[in-house]
Amino acid sequence: MFTFSEYIQETNKDWQLPLVAHNNYPVDARLYEPLTRLPILPLGPFKEDQPPVVIESGEDPVNAESAHTAAVLNKVVRSLPEVAANISKLGPPGLVNRSAAVSVQGPPAVPVPQPIVSNHIVAKPTSRAPIGHAQQSGPSKPLPDLVKVSEEVARRLNHTKIMCDFLKVPNKVDSDIYYLPQYNLSYCKVPKAACTYWEQMFSFLNKVSHEIAQLGIRSPFQISKYDIRYTSHLNLPRKSFRSEEDQADILKTTRVLFVRHPLERLWSCYLEKFFLIDFWTSAGIAMKTSGAETKCPKSITFREFVEYTLPLYNEHWAPVTELCNPCIFQPNIIGHVETIRDDTHLILRQSKLDWIVSEQEKISREENQMLDTIIYNYQIHSINWYSFYHKCLSQKELATKLWEVFKKVGYLSSHALLPETLSDYNQTTIILELKSQFRKFPLSSANGRAQQLKMLKRDYDALPKPLMAKILEKYNTDFLLFGYNASLPTS
Repeated sequence: MFTFSEYIQETNKDWQLPLVAHNNYPVDARLYEPLTRLPILPLGPFKEDQPPVVIESGEDPVNAESAHTAAVLNKVVRSLPEVAANISKLGPPGLVNRSAAVSVQGPPAVPVPQPIVSNHIVAKPTSRAPIGHAQQSGPSKPLPDLVKVSEEVARRLNHTKIMCDFLKVPNKVDSDIYYLPQYNLSYCKVPKAACTYWEQMFSFLNKVSHEIAQLGIRSPFQISKYDIRYTSHLNLPRKSFRSEEDQADILKTTRVLFVRHPLERLWSCYLEKFFLIDFWTSAGIAMKTSGAETKCPKSITFREFVEYTLPLYNEHWAPVTELCNPCIFQPNIIGHVETIRDDTHLILRQSKLDWIVSEQEKISREENQMLDTIIYNYQIHSINWYSFYHKCLSQKELATKLWEVFKKVGYLSSHALLPETLSDYNQTTIILELKSQFRKFPLSSANGRAQQLKMLKRDYDALPKPLMAKILEKYNTDFLLFGYNASLPTS
């Protein structure tokens, strides 16, 4: 029998690899009212008396089986009853000083603040549900089986280690490493693979109690994506693997890496950054070399996105191996976006962050992402230095694009229509209309996933075969290292 700490030490031993040295906008507080707080809600992932549903996307990873795999699993399985028993005894820790040891003595003791409206952030009194949180009255969703989750994580690690011995992978880790020594935790950032979730987590845990009280937040999930990206007081604790000193510190922690099916990750980048407005000023205009859209790229197609970005480097569409090479980063845990609920439960419980597990269970990931996406895009559309968007796109056009994206990713029923005659298309109106559509057009998680896969297939089927071959070639190492099939997911 051995503890999780000993398990981490064992996984570190298994990485028999050398270390390498390498070169002013206020948010409307009503927007944060969760969709689930409506008195009458439809069936589906946002039902008041039903626990949140996380849609698991992508195909099950294909794992390599070997004698070494069996040996690793035997070690892990032998230790898991003890780990699970220890986990069940843990209490929610308090907020700790950055330099202090981790506390496990009760929930965060933070004074209830008044609403704060600053240039960028809005927070609410903690007597109300936090951003995107549902107050559930029904039975809770069964917690993941941590024994099975740990076995799967061990299989992923072993598969990746085996592939590292056979593949020629770039000898670098270029992405940001978020670092919390007080929780013995570090995370290598992979955009479009649950990175906002981990940025919220690390930003919140990096704060001390009085900072949390000042901001008026009690949960990582109250921090918006916009604030993570653009608000200086939410800076994240970073280290670089290119520094030998930082590298040594990172390798002392439990290292987390999250990945995603490469084809879904690429498509998600297109929808968020190019179908929506985020990258229009930096790359969108450059894509449109002729016609009326040279000054306003309103209708970038998936094919245009792929053809333009394929030869270019950017962290949002770069292969994981160019950002967080696992053969060098040597993760202790490889999580999949497809099983994010299970994997994050394992990490948080083993990091003695049980109270965050409880917060996480109050919220639907899909719901939170929709609210955050609306707020993020309306803020970009409205802030002064992006006045380009006012001339390029009306609020109604922006709302229409958001509506389309939510349908494409399977969060909103294809039957839900954005009314043509709303009195206003500002962010508050759109949130309220979104709530109304959930009552009218309920969508189960299974149907939502089927709707998403249909849209994914349609966009990829429109690509010429030579272009598709180039995509598969670019992400080939990711497919192999992380056990994904090099084809579109079907479930």
